[in-house]
Amino acid sequence: MLKAEPTLENLASHIQRQDQLLKALRWSVLGATIMASAAILTSLWHSSVSAGTVKTKTLSVETIALRNDTGKIVALISSTSEGTPHISLFDGREKVRLSIGLRQDGAPSVSLLDTEQGSRAVLSLNDHQDASLTMFNAGKLPRATLAVDAASSGHMVLYGTGGGLNLSASDGRVQWNPVNGAAQNFQTGRESK
Repeated sequence: MLKAEPTLENLASHIQRQDQLLKALRWSVLGATIMASAAILTSLWHSSVSAGTVKTKTLSVETIALRNDTGKIVALISSTSEGTPHISLFDGREKVRLSIGLRQDGAPSVSLLDTEQGSRAVLSLNDHQDASLTMFNAGKLPRATLAVDAASSGHMVLYGTGGGLNLSASDGRVQWNPVNGAAQNFQTGRESK
């Protein structure tokens, strides 16, 4: 069977149907684009609002890093390789300057560090829960210790290039330990009575 030649009316009708389909497709594409844009903007707005505030009763993470507006870490809360908690505060050069943590035995320790990461002062409790403060020089050598001793009395030791001075409040002992010589005990009022 032979196909009939298209008439002008058939061609005009076909063109009109194609034009209507194109208009419908154009509106469908425009509608889909608007819907996709709205979904993306809503998602971005929601994530920026959610990122500003987190309200929860429990937050379980391995590490918390606090960053400044330039993205540098200024504080870090984590656990050590032994599983004890640790807090580090960083300076502008990203060096740890304050370290707070618990030792494996549970005793707390606070360390002030210099720009070369050397401890300059350490406040801690010993195994008997007695407090001590030790101060170090730039060469990482202890230069002063103030502590509570086993008798629950104050104890102070001062170190220098010439030796160490040991003061004990529990027995009134004053002792000089020179680098090049024998220890020298000084008599106190308590010893002379």
